[in-house]
Amino acid sequence: MVATRTVLMSVLIVVGTAACGSDEEQSTSTSTSLVAATTTIVTTTTTTAAASTTTSAAAATTTVAPTTTFVEPTTTVEVTTTTVAPGAALKLSPTGLGAADFGTDPEAVITYVSSLIGPASSDSGWTDPIVGGFGVCPGNEVRGVAWNDLLLLFSDNTDVASGRRHFFAYILGPTFEADINPFGLTTDAGIGIGSTVASLRGTYPAAFINPADDISPASFLIFSGLTGQLTSDADDGQVSLVRGGTGCGE
Repeated sequence: MVATRTVLMSVLIVVGTAACGSDEEQSTSTSTSLVAATTTIVTTTTTTAAASTTTSAAAATTTVAPTTTFVEPTTTVEVTTTTVAPGAALKLSPTGLGAADFGTDPEAVITYVSSLIGPASSDSGWTDPIVGGFGVCPGNEVRGVAWNDLLLLFSDNTDVASGRRHFFAYILGPTFEADINPFGLTTDAGIGIGSTVASLRGTYPAAFINPADDISPASFLIFSGLTGQLTSDADDGQVSLVRGGTGCGE
């Protein structure tokens, strides 16, 4: 224990001596000031200026291509208006008038004809077949219904039908005025009041042309049941009356 303490003391003496020597050296040496290094932290503020992009909205100029207007050529169409006479559907034939055949019921025929050329201008009603004013007619009774220059005859007993009233004949003309009324009634081939004898012969080569005599005017027969009268038998003579059916006698 004594030896250890002696060593310790020796060490302390040495250390103390070293410290003293050190102080002397400090007094003769250049003083060195230890200045604590001050670190200045400069905070750099970066200001980001928003890039101001100015878009100059210069009005967009749109260049419009020149407009070419194509005008189509105007075509003028001439429209020819053809007026069809109301009576054109009432074709004159040896078997009837238009769609009304001989033998058809009187009221049905009157209604049909009226639908085309208007109401009848006169109606005799049912009368005596001899004194009714139509000549000597067949049957026990006769009736005449007229549309101006067109007369339809009905009876109850003819060579067409018997035991019932029916349509059996028609007479177109002669005209009571300057023009035929109703106008437009012709045969299927176009022969009607005013047609010339030359036209009649050309249309119906087999037709009979009879000259006038002391009793009767000039006449023609196209078919049995389709006859008529003429102003003359010359080529420039004209059809003045057309009779269809058996008709009434004198």
